[in-house]
Amino acid sequence: MFEELSAINARPAVYAEVTTPDLWTDPHISARMLGAHLDPHVDLSSYRAEYVDRIVAWIINRFGVGAGLRVADFGCGPGLYTTRLARTGASVTGLDLSSRSLDHATSLARAEGLSVRHLRQDYLTYRDDARYDLIILVMRDYCALPPTGRQALLRTVREHLDAGGSFVFDVDSASAFTHVREQATYAPSLMDGFWSARPYFGFHNTYRYESEHVSLDKYEIFEADRRRTFFNWVRYFTRRELIGELKGAGFAEVEVLGDLTGSPYDSTAPQFAAIATTASNTG
Repeated sequence: MFEELSAINARPAVYAEVTTPDLWTDPHISARMLGAHLDPHVDLSSYRAEYVDRIVAWIINRFGVGAGLRVADFGCGPGLYTTRLARTGASVTGLDLSSRSLDHATSLARAEGLSVRHLRQDYLTYRDDARYDLIILVMRDYCALPPTGRQALLRTVREHLDAGGSFVFDVDSASAFTHVREQATYAPSLMDGFWSARPYFGFHNTYRYESEHVSLDKYEIFEADRRRTFFNWVRYFTRRELIGELKGAGFAEVEVLGDLTGSPYDSTAPQFAAIATTASNTG
């Protein structure tokens, strides 16, 4: 038992394993994630409804979203943004791994008579002939990706943005990393049954990786007949680091903002946002 508990609490190598897609493909977990998405009062899978409205209003105003503009939402979830943006008359596409979330997004759009293209796709490997004027990635998904994943995402974005198109997203800041504390907890049905509909025992460890500016929340879930491990990695960025990563991926211009409502950048805030723009045809 001592050896097994030692193994459970052992620090993994940074980005040793990535299990993010499992959250969206497991039937029970994806249902819990969808419930969090649709709760207008919590910031868990999605931002609170009031903040979502403010984000969409800023995006529409900043980028002139309306008829003739082509917009893609990478990781669109249940359509909180695709539906709102489609109301402007823009041509909107949503990508997500979760069939459950996409079914909800499609139903939401259909109920309003909106034409939205929803695709069950991994935005790291997505490829088609579509080109967009604007791609959005909301809720700091960028930070959950390992370096190779971020590189793959930026390649996908660049290949699908038209000349002069923009990629808009938010990240966790280096300021937030200062508040991460290493800890270990255990509980039967950890997180109120989030991980399984069946009885289970859960171990949750939080680790800091100082030189990489990365944290990990690792969940070991033990059921009667199986053991599963989930890794939630978060990369925390400084303004300079993020600009360097985007410029290195070939974006022509990068603008850093305080958040996705266009507020001024604040180095002490827990999150910030960026607009990365491709080169225009006119140079």
